[in-house]
Amino acid sequence: MILITGATGFIGQHLVKQLVEAQYPVCSLIRPSPRERSFAPGVRTHIVAGDLNDLPALRVALYHASHVVHLAGIWEETGRDTFESANLQGTRNLIDAMKEVGVKRLITIGSIGAHTHSAYPFMRIKAQMDDIVEASELDYTVLESSVVYGPGDNWTETIALALHRFPFFFPIPGDGRARLQPLHVGDLAKCILACIANDRTSRKTYIAGGPQQMTYDELVNIIMQAVQRPRRKRYLPPASAARWSDFMRGFIGGRVLYTRTQLDLLSIDRTTNLDAVSFQFGFTPVRMANALDYLR
Repeated sequence: MILITGATGFIGQHLVKQLVEAQYPVCSLIRPSPRERSFAPGVRTHIVAGDLNDLPALRVALYHASHVVHLAGIWEETGRDTFESANLQGTRNLIDAMKEVGVKRLITIGSIGAHTHSAYPFMRIKAQMDDIVEASELDYTVLESSVVYGPGDNWTETIALALHRFPFFFPIPGDGRARLQPLHVGDLAKCILACIANDRTSRKTYIAGGPQQMTYDELVNIIMQAVQRPRRKRYLPPASAARWSDFMRGFIGGRVLYTRTQLDLLSIDRTTNLDAVSFQFGFTPVRMANALDYLR
């Protein structure tokens, strides 16, 4: 059985669907929430209610597992949920529970550009998570990814919504030259499935990016073309972009165009070799301009 942490998140939903379609038995560890969360129609998975700080629930979820795909984590700090307490300590708890139960195979998603000395808290903790996974003595695989997009991403969808509902201009943090290599979530899920199916990926770190490198400015242009909403762009200091993002929430249903973490990530080069996925996993990821039907 494949245990997925963060199974109802953006990547988790797509991964669970692909695993079920490939006829893998799946167990989903789902954090209790008053908000109803469900999988796509036809997706059947065993569910354990709990989170990474609930050690008894972790042990139950791991009992029949042969592999763990660790996706759970937060993107923004709120109250007592900090990157250190939720992401880093949660990963430690998972590793300890896996060792206690005797599950050896762990697959995690890292981030291109993460570094233990990063000035940006999210990326610094991401790098520390990778370090403790690699030091765990488990049969790990780390997939370091560039920015991931697709249905339900709350990122390209928010950009598209802002283009539809805020006709005056589109705010760009900085000069718009941050370099990205967008990878479709379905292609990332294929990479994860390949790691599950091939034990030779154990004790290795892979870097995954889409088939195109582009600036954030170019990415916004692609989304403008997809939704047929050309807008004048205004280039702003990150702090000003954050203030405009807060102002625009009333136009886009309360969504946040630029969170603190997103602004940080737009200060980092998150690219790799263009053939990284095809060389390591044997298929060519979809080009972004050809995979934005969900925005229309």
